[in-house]
Amino acid sequence: MSATTEEYQLFELLAKAGWVVWPLALCSLIGVAIIIERLIAGPRRSRIIPPKFRSDLEELAAERKFDEIAGLCRANNSPLAKVILAGLRVADRPREEINEAVERAGRIEAAKMQRFVGALGTIAAVSPLLGLLGTVSGMISTFDVIKLEGVGNAAALSGGISEALLSTACGLTIAIPCLVFHRFFLSRCRELTLRMEQLAAEFVELLQKSRKEHAPAPKAVPHRAEAGS
Repeated sequence: MSATTEEYQLFELLAKAGWVVWPLALCSLIGVAIIIERLIAGPRRSRIIPPKFRSDLEELAAERKFDEIAGLCRANNSPLAKVILAGLRVADRPREEINEAVERAGRIEAAKMQRFVGALGTIAAVSPLLGLLGTVSGMISTFDVIKLEGVGNAAALSGGISEALLSTACGLTIAIPCLVFHRFFLSRCRELTLRMEQLAAEFVELLQKSRKEHAPAPKAVPHRAEAGS
């Protein structure tokens, strides 16, 4: 059997699923695009917590060079650098305000890391419902045929039954991998966010220890707008 014949049979089989196959095909295309994009450009430990940046940060923190840490964070575009910089900007305020600034910056970066993940979860939830809708549509068609021709004509009944079963199968075929990847991406984002916030919290502790030991208190790092005025 040639490849062309197999492709024709596949399209013919999908056509039997009825009109619902078109929104399911759209969900499939969007889901595949999101999965590929997240696998290529999604968050990774080396991007969220760059090893070189972390080692430089720890070295400067050990020497209490907080001004140089601010410059290091500005020069780095990683989410960890942005969270640390948010804490440095309120370094002269009470610990609660520092923690709040770090947590707020962490939430912003976490939302960026989860880009398109919510859409993938929506596709995983909607696809089985579309398949179920196709099933209902197929059963309605089957009962219309029974009303017109009775139950003796199996060939006439097979159209509606095929539509019902194929639409369900298509919906589940799309939903299952989308759900698996949605859980995978979400778990990775949560793990990286937790680790990023943990490192930022450790840095806040270092700021507090610096004050308790009567070391020169780090000055709050001004925002770019304030620095330029």
